[in-house]
Amino acid sequence: MSEQQVLDCTGDTSTCKGGSVIAALRYVAASGGLQPEAAYAYTGQQGACRSVMPNSAASVGAPCWVGLNGDEDALRELAASQPVAVGVEADPDFQHYKSGVFVGSSSCGQNLNHAVTVVGYGADGGGQEYWLVKNQWGTGWGEGGYMRLTRGNGGNCGMATVAYYPTVDSS
Repeated sequence: MSEQQVLDCTGDTSTCKGGSVIAALRYVAASGGLQPEAAYAYTGQQGACRSVMPNSAASVGAPCWVGLNGDEDALRELAASQPVAVGVEADPDFQHYKSGVFVGSSSCGQNLNHAVTVVGYGADGGGQEYWLVKNQWGTGWGEGGYMRLTRGNGGNCGMATVAYYPTVDSS
């Protein structure tokens, strides 16, 4: 779905420097959904909100917030059925991630300052468990815009601290 639409249509001109996950989810619920990425392409800079037709395939209900207190099993349950936005600490090592399963320092996760979307989880060929997260820094970052972030052994930069997700709109 279009990240650019959320960027253009929520917050003020400083949204690129710290938007609100709740505001984004509220916008998606109120606007009738998001356009696909192909229809409203990512530019990486906030622009004017374009008038678009609602996309009922991507509509949601009211947003939810849940404190996970480090419970990765609870996050796994949420991520098994839908994408989930989570707070993380994007320290310098995180920001310069290129590939592989990222294991942050033991102190990474003390200062949540960024949000990513958990889109799955798995294990690499050596058995290292990871979260598959999508970042909004474009396809030039990480593995095509994605990161594999360690799961189950700490060093995950606060992944299981707080989660945001939409409820399904049953109308």
